Amino acid sequence: MKKKIVLGFLVVMLLTGCSVVPNSTDAIDTLVDEILLKNNKLSNTFFEGYKYYVPRGLTFINKEEFNATLKDQYQNKYYLYVDVVSYYHKVREEYGENTGPYYSKSLENGKKFGYLEINEVDGKYFIEAMYHYAKVEVYVEENEIVDAVCNISYLLSSIQYNRNILETLIGENVLDYQEEEFNIFKSKREQGDFLDYVEEYGKYYDKDNQLPDQDKVEIDKEN
Repeated sequence: MKKKIVLGFLVVMLLTGCSVVPNSTDAIDTLVDEILLKNNKLSNTFFEGYKYYVPRGLTFINKEEFNATLKDQYQNKYYLYVDVVSYYHKVREEYGENTGPYYSKSLENGKKFGYLEINEVDGKYFIEAMYHYAKVEVYVEENEIVDAVCNISYLLSSIQYNRNILETLIGENVLDYQEEEFNIFKSKREQGDFLDYVEEYGKYYDKDNQLPDQDKVEIDKEN
């Protein structure tokens, strides 16, 4: 019976694009196990040195260097940062699961690792997930949590790098890439007060629905 429930849940996600799913920690666990920790080979968004899959329901607002901002059907902003420097140098830091947050889970699948953490902040929920050297942050209402985790799961599970291209980029710009923009391996809970930045994650309305200028790079395989 449990397998049938999970199968039905996944079919609904496939058909609806992460919408109309129940909000619960069990649903989050299912998304993590069945999407985020799977080897997702989907891709529809290509940049220089990496690619990933943007699920239905998410659209771009803008992109600058390795940062991208997207929005969902609820007009929530998703901040995606791809840390190509840490990927290139194979940096690794461990995440310690914590009982304090609404949800806290360490992620690992072979050489890929990371974490998913959700904290309640002033009646809303700050979701941050780091996996395979990319991080997504979003600030949502309680009834939007599972939809957001589903979107994040597709984004992060589909990240694929081309090490040869990154070696050229980072090698030619070694001084520019020495400092990380921020530490993706630590949650905001570990780094400071949520109230210092949660206002950045408010509703966003993009009348023009603009897409970023994408560098179309053919990436054969992940190195």
